[in-house]
Amino acid sequence: MIANFIKLSYDLFMNKAEAIKILLETEEGYDRIAEKFSETRKHFWEDLDFIKQYAGSGDKILDYGCGNGRLLELLGEKTIDYTGLDLSSKMVNIAKGKYRDPMVKIRKITSFDSLTFPGNFFNAVYSIAVFHHLPSRALRKKVAKELYRVTAPGGYVIVAVWNLWQKKYMRNIMINWANKIILKSRLDWNDCWINFKDNKGNVFNRYHHAFRKGELKNIFLEAGFTEERSEVINRKNIIFIGRKK
Repeated sequence: MIANFIKLSYDLFMNKAEAIKILLETEEGYDRIAEKFSETRKHFWEDLDFIKQYAGSGDKILDYGCGNGRLLELLGEKTIDYTGLDLSSKMVNIAKGKYRDPMVKIRKITSFDSLTFPGNFFNAVYSIAVFHHLPSRALRKKVAKELYRVTAPGGYVIVAVWNLWQKKYMRNIMINWANKIILKSRLDWNDCWINFKDNKGNVFNRYHHAFRKGELKNIFLEAGFTEERSEVINRKNIIFIGRKK
């Protein structure tokens, strides 16, 4: 009985086809809400202000999941060679409209299997509020390894995800747990849907994975980074900062 339950649990982990389907839904959803989402993301969170110290003037910076490019506001006092990538075409267009500096390059993510940059290319790689949108453990590990590949020796990866283990989100997670038990969920165990309403009242149910601090850290340690900092910031965000030797 126990062996059968363990096998069933593994069978219920998200497969590649399901992960791709969720990514397409995420892309379509963010395209629909891009304008309002950008309006609500004009300024960077004060709690994460310290992450700007990992970028220096003259550095090549990758912003993986750049949204409307607001990381540039945080790093604005430094002269950097910035590349932003995002899944949403409309978010990319919004960012391009805001930032027309020749040192700023913003592109759409076209593949999660590999990035179109040579190895050891960026001095710092940022990914803020992105990894909790990546469906399946396999995909999250694959992206972490690609970020390691393109980070230069001595460079940093700076990752932040929402801390969903808060009262306002626990109901979403528990709904998925209940649906998993009765075999009605296509998500993994600590996944959930969180909705966002656009200016027209349309609701987009966004996929999220509820990370634990240790889980986020282990993904990037397994990718090859060494730990510089790992913690929960003000109960709202989980961060991992790693370095490539």
